[in-house]
Order: sequence, then structure tokens, then C-alpha cells
Amino acid sequence: MTFDRLIRWILFCAGIITIIFAGYMFNLNRIDAGAAWLAVSVGLLCFATRIKQERPEPSGNNNSADTDNDLHDMAALIAELSISSLRNIGRTVPPGTKEIQDLEEKLNKFLDVMPLNQEERDEIADEFEKLRNRTRRNEGGRAIMRSARL
Repeated sequence: MTFDRLIRWILFCAGIITIIFAGYMFNLNRIDAGAAWLAVSVGLLCFATRIKQERPEPSGNNNSADTDNDLHDMAALIAELSISSLRNIGRTVPPGTKEIQDLEEKLNKFLDVMPLNQEERDEIADEFEKLRNRTRRNEGGRAIMRSARL
């Protein structure tokens, strides 16, 4: 038990005891003495509830490392999911260059605040570049097929 908590309990007990005395004085028809004891009890109870314990701030050494690892894993997972969603997995229409660019911009804004190193960021950028190149080849092939039909 800390010193502040001990003081709080002492003030609380004193407040309760003075309330009992105030009730006893009111019972004896000594209104002025009862009011005085009631005022003292209110003061003691107010002081008992106003003292706040100072809570030490948790040391962020272990928690911040765990949080950074969790954030790193989450950022890597989100990047992987966004890339795989554009790889035509379960899609009927291949992604367009605008769709790839929009998703890459959103992902880069997210990854800017995440704890990823530069190698991982470069790997993610390479994956988006591969997607862009594949989309350009597909669009070029479709353009050739359309012009051949004409």
C-alpha cells in the first residue's frame, strides 16, 4: 500500500466517523454542532477523493519493440494482399494502369508511417512495376488483336 493510498483511507475513515458524530448531534437536537461535524465530514471526504495516485508511465522499451514488430508484420501483410489482389486472382477483368497507380499511392501513404526498411519498400515497388509491365503487355496485345480484326 502506497503512502497516498494510506492517507486516502485515513481521510475516508475520518469522514465516516465524523458523519456518525454529526448524526448523533442532530439526534440530540444540537443542530449547530451537527452542522459543524457534517461540514468537517464533507471536507474530509472531499480530500479523500481528490488525492490522485501518480501512476508511473510504463517503460516503452519492450512494448515499443513488440508494437514495431506487429506494425511491421501488418504492413507487410497489407502490401502483400494489395499486390496479390491485382494479380488477377479471382478477378475476371485485369487491372488497369490507373487502378494500379491509385492502389500504389494509397499503399505508399500507409507504408510511410510504418516501420519498414528500404529493402522491403524496394521489393514492394518492384512488384508493382511487374504488375504495371504485365498490364501494359496485356493492353498492347489486346490493341493488336483489335486492329487485326479491323
